[in-house]
Amino acid sequence: MTTTPQSPADRARKVWEATDYQPIATRDVLVSELLARAADVRSGQRVLDVAAGSGNTALAAARRGARVTAADVVPGLLETASRRAAVEGLELGVEVADAQELPFADGSFDVVLSSFGVMYAPDQPRAAAELLRVCRPGGRVGLVSWTPTGLTARLQKVMAAFLPAPRAASGPPPVMWGDEDHCRGLFGAGVASVRSRVRVNEWCAPSAVAQVEFLVRHLPPWHAAFGRLDPEARRKVSEAAAAEIDGENRAEDGTLVAEAEYLELVATVA
Repeated sequence: MTTTPQSPADRARKVWEATDYQPIATRDVLVSELLARAADVRSGQRVLDVAAGSGNTALAAARRGARVTAADVVPGLLETASRRAAVEGLELGVEVADAQELPFADGSFDVVLSSFGVMYAPDQPRAAAELLRVCRPGGRVGLVSWTPTGLTARLQKVMAAFLPAPRAASGPPPVMWGDEDHCRGLFGAGVASVRSRVRVNEWCAPSAVAQVEFLVRHLPPWHAAFGRLDPEARRKVSEAAAAEIDGENRAEDGTLVAEAEYLELVATVA
């Protein structure tokens, strides 16, 4: 008996439906508000949030009066986004869609955004081309991505060291979206200008150990990875991750305020 291989979108959907991501999303709201401001989202503009998750960035744009569509491969996350919009009295459209194959006509949106989302699309050039395709000429693409040298990238390396070697990588790691030169290369002549700045997202918790436990409970990739490890490997990963997080801790009262670096980038479509 043969089985049909799962597509990358199907695999992502399975991982992200396995645990409750919303407690993490609520802690990243400021990131989305700053991106909506940086991308100069205005009232009445057509805005698409790609790989929208539970809607942080879509809602930030809607609060500025834009006409917003949130797109993601995980229906459950979009349902959460819709509930959040209803609570705030905001209009929000949702669409189940893969960032690499967006179901929208060319130039459908004035602004296209993504926060810690499109960076995880397996085919980076294809995803970048889709962002540009659905944005009108003169419109803006605004992205938030973890940097290649920041805390999140280092934590991903910690986890990867304890997991079986993946199949041969088909391209650069997701955190390369957090490098302006890499993004310029992906967008090429499709953009007229690019501007970016490095920001810091603060992770607050009772301790670094508590933050690791929080990530394991609520960050779907970590939740899935821990399920594949034996108890001794889990202990080693937890200790190594806590050490990395504690290295970015600026709190001096025994709690945690760790600084996770990310790139905020806005490109104007040619």
